[in-house]
Amino acid sequence: MIVLDAPNEALLRDWMAAGHLPKLAALRERSAVVELHSTKRFSNEHCWIPMLTGRKRERWDHWLDHWDPRHYRYTEASIYHWLQAPAFYALGDRREVVTFDLTAPLMDGVQGAQVVGWATELNEAYPASRPAGLISELIARHGPDPKMTRAASITNALSGEEGLSYVVPSMYDTRALLDYAQGQVQSVERRTRACLDLLREQPWDLFLAQYSEIHTAGHLLWHLSQPHPLNVLRRDGADPMLEVYRAVDASIGELAAACGPDVHLAVLTLDQIVADCLESARVLLLPEFMYRWNFGGRAALAAGDASAGVPPPRLHFRRHWKHEVWDLRTPEGEAELESPAAQEARGDPMNWCPANWYLPAWPRMRAFAMPSVADGYIRLNVTGREAQGLVAADAFIPTCEEITRELAGLVDPRSGRPLVQRVIRVRDDPFDADPRKTPADLIVVFQDEVPVDAAQSPRFGRIGPVPYFRTGSHNAHDVALTSTMYVSGPRVGPGPVAGRGALEDVGAILLGLLGEPLPADFDGIDRLQ
Repeated sequence: MIVLDAPNEALLRDWMAAGHLPKLAALRERSAVVELHSTKRFSNEHCWIPMLTGRKRERWDHWLDHWDPRHYRYTEASIYHWLQAPAFYALGDRREVVTFDLTAPLMDGVQGAQVVGWATELNEAYPASRPAGLISELIARHGPDPKMTRAASITNALSGEEGLSYVVPSMYDTRALLDYAQGQVQSVERRTRACLDLLREQPWDLFLAQYSEIHTAGHLLWHLSQPHPLNVLRRDGADPMLEVYRAVDASIGELAAACGPDVHLAVLTLDQIVADCLESARVLLLPEFMYRWNFGGRAALAAGDASAGVPPPRLHFRRHWKHEVWDLRTPEGEAELESPAAQEARGDPMNWCPANWYLPAWPRMRAFAMPSVADGYIRLNVTGREAQGLVAADAFIPTCEEITRELAGLVDPRSGRPLVQRVIRVRDDPFDADPRKTPADLIVVFQDEVPVDAAQSPRFGRIGPVPYFRTGSHNAHDVALTSTMYVSGPRVGPGPVAGRGALEDVGAILLGLLGEPLPADFDGIDRLQ
């Protein structure tokens, strides 16, 4: 099975219809087509849980982010250690299994070869393999993902692992982005050669591989392909995001040819990228709003003039986003925030994220925005829970309600639209430590109709405009998503498969093709039976 990580489903269909993705279009015509329905959750990676395990997400849900209330430290767990449930492909010595670069840890109970962290889309990469030397051998033979050759060294605060975090170009530097896109095409080609080697050289009954380059391209190249305020930077005739999709399409053809007609081939789309409406809101505008809410409207970053019209977007930002945003600090921000350079020097993987820069001020704030990977996160500084708590336990709910009211007044000054759709209170009891819940007390769900570069509050003034970080992002919480699984082979007929599938059905379908019984606690259904 080949996993296409976070393609835009509408674009995928349009580009197949236009003839841009002929291999995938041909596969669709000869495949059983299974629609798999899910609902977007606060954390993007959670869509992988049901797919990898065959079990409903609610049974195993837990959070990648970790909060230390004694030291006011936020950390993300290594993605390669997050899976708590057994993977559907951990079949022991009954089957030979090969996995290449899934968003998953190295799994026990898998007989065969596993490679992780080769060309991740994630902020942290920890390359590893079983056998241990396999990943180094493949890189020596075919080369690395080009973006990882310029990655910064990081240390995961929870596991102590030494890893890598790649650096992205400015969204305003079209030349650098076009070069980056060519690097992603090269990454696709190298990934494919590595997969072809594994197909030829390793014994296997089940082969699982992921193409993450589509995901990365969606984040960084959206505005050079699709409508966005920065689409004015697009060069005539160039569509670098499409070129990455086309490289993956060609690779599907190569892998299908290598497998031959007697092998069942599945291609799965998982998650999707859309035009960004969340990135700046969650990692910059919300943290600054919370700072002003705490400190009487004083600004630390991006002080704007609410009495003046909103200036037109500037297009001259060429350095990494974190440096451009750090230049927007006020004298108070200089004194109160921790710089991205200081965080990078100590190997903090979140040094790029402005929300993380506010951490020196968190002990003195009643509530603050935490770094997040999807919607906005707010944590209250509760007496008896945090070491220097300022909000009494009996004031927890009233304070949550106060913040919610203030957020309701936050607008996009360019359009006048409310910036926040709704605010979800995660817990009623501040001492509820259910590990299945995020450490955040409030989840801020932002509007998802137009990209934003500024925010305005009737009490705390204007924030921004600020430069855009990425131009493609994930859907907001609670959005209904449809993934698609195309399955072809000698025992599968073409056409749509009836019924409402779910992500946990993926493992059941593949185990059915292998002739393996489903585990007794499986939630997935073999939709091909």
